[in-house]
Amino acid sequence: MSLYRKPRLESLIAQLLSEQIIRTIESDKSLITITSVEVDEDHDKTIVIVSVYPDEQKKNVLIKLNAEAPSLAWHLLKKIRIKKIPTLVFK
Repeated sequence: MSLYRKPRLESLIAQLLSEQIIRTIESDKSLITITSVEVDEDHDKTIVIVSVYPDEQKKNVLIKLNAEAPSLAWHLLKKIRIKKIPTLVFK
């Protein structure tokens, strides 16, 4: 894999996920921010670390994000030209 491909892919995934989360998941009760995205070397798993304000809503938001992970991955597959989208895991 190219030296710059992984950081570019992680940045692109973070940008597209944040846009889609704003459109579909984010509510007026909480503010969701993607702080980092880590794609493993085999492109099997992507760990998305989020920050939620207020902190009391974090558990509910993580449950909702992990439930919506397949549809968010499908959105990424339509926008990014790669062979497979790694499984999304929100923490």
